[in-house]
Amino acid sequence: MILFLILGTPFLAQAQYYHRLAASDFEGTPPAGTYAMAYTNCNVQYTYQAVKHNNVYNIDFNVELVFNRDKSYIRLNWVKDQDMLLHVLRHEQGHYNIAYLMKCELYSAFKRHRYSDNYQQEIAEIFKQVDKKYQKLNEDYERQTLHMQNDAKQDEWNAWFSRAIDSTPVKASLAER
Repeated sequence: MILFLILGTPFLAQAQYYHRLAASDFEGTPPAGTYAMAYTNCNVQYTYQAVKHNNVYNIDFNVELVFNRDKSYIRLNWVKDQDMLLHVLRHEQGHYNIAYLMKCELYSAFKRHRYSDNYQQEIAEIFKQVDKKYQKLNEDYERQTLHMQNDAKQDEWNAWFSRAIDSTPVKASLAER
């Protein structure tokens, strides 16, 4: 059984590693009535295949991070100079980093769990718990950095991201699009 879930649409997988964002990655158009300087749209999705053997479920997972270029934007007409663009990219990279860390943690959580006949519900619950943690992390990031206005907090978050990403398992980072 293969399921495509949860924050996006089915897709063909492309393996790659962590991605450093560039201005050219942001191809979307800001929605009317919004005033954010930039927006990063990432989805963490997973598929799995379950096989029961001797009353034990072996489940193979594919967890992917999708950066949605067409939904992500930077208002380049608001950017005054190269330093400002780098400042915006640095902050938006943090949102990508949070999604990347979620993908890695989700994969690890899926692989650690022992599954019962109710594996579909168990998988959904693991996703729900990990997603909730990273939704809060993203909210904390925005609040503490004041949407990229607090440089000292941004530097603290960047250091935290660097440590967290350096300690992620390599296998978890293979499936990314």
